Amino acid sequence: MKIYIVKSTSPYETLAYENIIMEDPTITGDVLVLYQHANAIIIGNNQNAYEEINREYVRDHKIALARRKSGGGAVYHDLGNLNFSFISDKSDNNSYQKFLRPILNFLNSIGLQSEFHGRNDIHANGCKISGNAQYISGHRIVSHGTLLFDVDMTILSKALNPNKIKFESKGIKSIRSRVANINDLLPKKMTVDEFRDALVKYFVENEDSTLEEIPYEKYAPKFEELRKLFSSEKWIYDRSANFTYTKTEKFPGGLVTVYGTIENSIIKDIIFAGDFLSKKDIREVEPLFKGIRYDEKSVREVLAKIDLENYFGTLTVDEIVKIILG
Repeated sequence: MKIYIVKSTSPYETLAYENIIMEDPTITGDVLVLYQHANAIIIGNNQNAYEEINREYVRDHKIALARRKSGGGAVYHDLGNLNFSFISDKSDNNSYQKFLRPILNFLNSIGLQSEFHGRNDIHANGCKISGNAQYISGHRIVSHGTLLFDVDMTILSKALNPNKIKFESKGIKSIRSRVANINDLLPKKMTVDEFRDALVKYFVENEDSTLEEIPYEKYAPKFEELRKLFSSEKWIYDRSANFTYTKTEKFPGGLVTVYGTIENSIIKDIIFAGDFLSKKDIREVEPLFKGIRYDEKSVREVLAKIDLENYFGTLTVDEIVKIILG
């Protein structure tokens, strides 16, 4: 496994490098990319930016807002957070546990008793310390996540604006009550740099890994193109258009909001938003619904053509029909 450490702490730049490394045909096999962000919120690909953040707080505290390519929910990052991206060829087993097992083993090796929780989280002492998401491009898959090492929990809880439906459905009172910093749980304190170095050392010694330099000069032309994309208002905010109706529901597979425009019983426009764990860009299938009749038969016919797991995670046909038609 090749390990790369991104020097930049800008989310627009780290997202660009992750994308470039994934698409580089000269980089084959398994890859681990490590990076940090200075004061940033990263929203999932399917989320409405305006609904996920405390806009006034984010503006006043100069918090960068970025949108990643994977599904899932919004996360706050500062330099007390270590992020990782596994890049690999798609296989019959693309489960989160497959990618996270080495991370879990590393955490246990430094004295943190941790475990898988749900489909895509790691917990320790009953609290979440890592959330993860995936996306697919061609024959490659990215499985990336966070390691909450020493994050400012006050900012985290104030900057994000979680949906009340999600919290009420789970009986959760606050973000701070369900997350924890790894450094607070370790038997021996360390800095985030020491934590990163220990992780790299573990992978080199136990996962047949080598630490390599990112070829920044080689990537320069493509990097600037992608940096502009990820920092553009269109990319960040284009899931926030005005529609004639909106409906939100919480399912086992995640929170889903549908924004739609219906005229004369015809779907003119539709957007799916939420923290459901899609692996491919939901924008690719939204046009399939445009122009069809606003009835169950027509909606089910479209859904039959879609790889639901890649685009809607674990949401079922019946759940998607329900959220569209009410």
